[in-house]
Amino acid sequence: MAMIAARLTALAAGLACLVALGQYPLGHGWPVWLLYALLPSYFLLLCWRQALWLFCLPALLPVLDLAPWTGWFFFEEIDLLLLLTVTCGYWRWHPGATRLALAPGARLWLGLASAAALAALLRGLFSVQLPPDPLNAWNNYLSPYNSLRLGKAWFWAMLLLPLLLRDAAEHGLRRLVLPGMLCGLGLVSLCALWERAVFPGIFNMSSDYRITAPFSAMHTGGAALDSYLALALPFAALWLARTRARRPVIAALLLGLALHAAMATFSRALYAALPVAAITGLACWQLADGRHGRQHWSPHRAAAGLLLGTSAATLLVLMFHAAGYRGLLAAVVLLLGAFMLATQALPWRLAPASVLCALVLQGTLAALWPNDLTHGLLKAPYALFSLSSLLLAFCLWRHWLPLSIIALTMMACNTAWIGWHWAGAVALQPAALILLLAALLLLNSRLRRPLWRMGRASLSLAASVAAMLMLAVPVSASYYANERFATTAGDWQGRLRHWRGTLAMMPADWASTAFGMGTGTFPASYFWHNTGGDVPARLIYADEAEAGNRYLRMWSPGYRAGYGELLRLLQRVNVRPDTRYALALDVRRHGPMPVLQLKLCQRQLLYAQYCVHAPLRLLQPTPKPISPQWQHYQMTIASARLGDGAWLLRTPVQLELAAGGLAEPAFIDVDNLSLRAPDGEELLANGSFSMANNYWFFSSDHHHLPWHIKNLWLHLQVESGLFGVVSMLSLVALACANLLRRAAQAGPGADCPAAMLAALAGFMVIGVFDSLLDVPRIALLFYMLLLCALMQPATPPSLAGERLPR
Repeated sequence: MAMIAARLTALAAGLACLVALGQYPLGHGWPVWLLYALLPSYFLLLCWRQALWLFCLPALLPVLDLAPWTGWFFFEEIDLLLLLTVTCGYWRWHPGATRLALAPGARLWLGLASAAALAALLRGLFSVQLPPDPLNAWNNYLSPYNSLRLGKAWFWAMLLLPLLLRDAAEHGLRRLVLPGMLCGLGLVSLCALWERAVFPGIFNMSSDYRITAPFSAMHTGGAALDSYLALALPFAALWLARTRARRPVIAALLLGLALHAAMATFSRALYAALPVAAITGLACWQLADGRHGRQHWSPHRAAAGLLLGTSAATLLVLMFHAAGYRGLLAAVVLLLGAFMLATQALPWRLAPASVLCALVLQGTLAALWPNDLTHGLLKAPYALFSLSSLLLAFCLWRHWLPLSIIALTMMACNTAWIGWHWAGAVALQPAALILLLAALLLLNSRLRRPLWRMGRASLSLAASVAAMLMLAVPVSASYYANERFATTAGDWQGRLRHWRGTLAMMPADWASTAFGMGTGTFPASYFWHNTGGDVPARLIYADEAEAGNRYLRMWSPGYRAGYGELLRLLQRVNVRPDTRYALALDVRRHGPMPVLQLKLCQRQLLYAQYCVHAPLRLLQPTPKPISPQWQHYQMTIASARLGDGAWLLRTPVQLELAAGGLAEPAFIDVDNLSLRAPDGEELLANGSFSMANNYWFFSSDHHHLPWHIKNLWLHLQVESGLFGVVSMLSLVALACANLLRRAAQAGPGADCPAAMLAALAGFMVIGVFDSLLDVPRIALLFYMLLLCALMQPATPPSLAGERLPR
């Protein structure tokens, strides 16, 4: 019977995948080629090795997001991969194939959580916030079918659970899931680096631009990127701590890229989550090692390390304020050199002579350096700092300790010289403090029990801290970061008002208290029942029955406190710079307001820059006794510098239109939108809106409260009631307890449980400030991590445990 059920499930999933592909919009832009290549390759890969889905899904889940091109966000590309996974996995299912088990009590709470999710899903489906409309059922968050969009994450996780219990055995987590997580983190970090490079610039920390990377769900705000980084970063950090000698460079590079993405979010919640995750992971790791007699950390060593780290961070901030990026880089390299030299048995009797020789050599080289070398790294302070750094690295490799002291002393002199060269005397005081801290680090070699020794773990930790400080210090010192932290108290009060208003929208009946208002119902509840009387902007697609024509209708927002946030409809276009394009559209105006905004902008998802406005001036509408008529407009729009740059660094361009007006909402109709190149090529897909939302996506750039509750547990209470909150809270507590038990049993190999516990801790911290389960792919990743944390071997675990990939 189990075999028959598995085969029927596989057939149903395969048929659903074929039907979905028949409807999927694959006719515009490069995503069609991506999916055409990816789906057959993934299917063949699973036919070859069925367990490889454990690697592919964590790697592709965060980055395979083509909604800005296709316009589909209810059914996504990852759903196609999941259908293929279920098809292949259940077709080859055999009774007794499961080799893992769930922790005691997990089955009970998973059953209760599934019942709560099903009840919330049904309540959301049959909610009557908005009358059912088949044409607009799958293109806006006010639809009752939004419950299916959010509810699918839990049911995908439950459908994958048997496959996880089968394929994660025999070190499947270590060999497949963890590399997949690291691969996905690397891809997301590269997307974030690219977005920073093409928009504000990698080193421009004063801009208020906030990245979204590959997460299209952030078109209405939210913390998809923040929560993903909180889930994935602990695995990169602990991989660096345990990696073999040949791979620290790769691990450190991945961690640096991921930390850059984390710092560039300017998310205060993520800044709070990272230290909590780090402390949790280190505490779990230390607990496991302590149980097996390998106590690497003691309270006084931890306190000393924290004091040194805090002092270094404070002094580096002062150095950055005085001497900029160059002074900061020199100070970080100097402290790293002192950290490594402090692990050696230094010849202290030769130290005075070595320092004197270094000062003489430094003065001689500075005096003899050619004055005509004034370009970049050839300038005396930068060149001598580079030479002394290379000398220190060579001496440490060859264990030439007296010469190492000479090299470090020269580095110290050049660090102060770089600060003075860049900023004058104002940089000398922080430079002197940096030199004092470097000297204090050297005292580590004089201690009877040094705080750190030369080894893979200490070097990995030092490299991680250095990378974090290099990234965090410029961000913390930027204008925008200071502004963000300065408004924390006001934003917190606004968040509290939003939570009180959310609770006020809930019905007072027992069913809503127990089972919630329904999954995915918050946007519709806010639209109809928010306590502020605001009317967020929206858009629909409508048909003219007599003419057989489909068109777009856009409502402007209505807010008591002002104009409110516009809802922008977007489509990516491939334009060339300094080219004139023919723009045409039909507009039907139902009153003097709203006005139609139409422009070409450089835009990834949020925060457009360098916009070229279309010269559109709408005619006054016809008098009220006469029904409004369609008006045709034709104009020319020049692209200016839009579309310039090399292929990889070319800033994406989008056509956007929005309805804006006064505080009272009004609507306007748009149809037959066209953008043609000089050779007559049509650049827009579905400009007639005959296929509704296909190839069109929307964005709400700044005002995100109508779309998100902004708290994980309040989100569960509102949408799934106390039943959902208690069951999910119990699952999280049970998962954490199981991870601690696995870490204690695994001992020195407790990397996997420590990383998962740190990831859950960071996720929970961000959940205090955002509702993370309203992004399906993030919710699925969280649920899968929770299931991995609840698993244990069907037989008693060995002491070898699980280790991170080598």
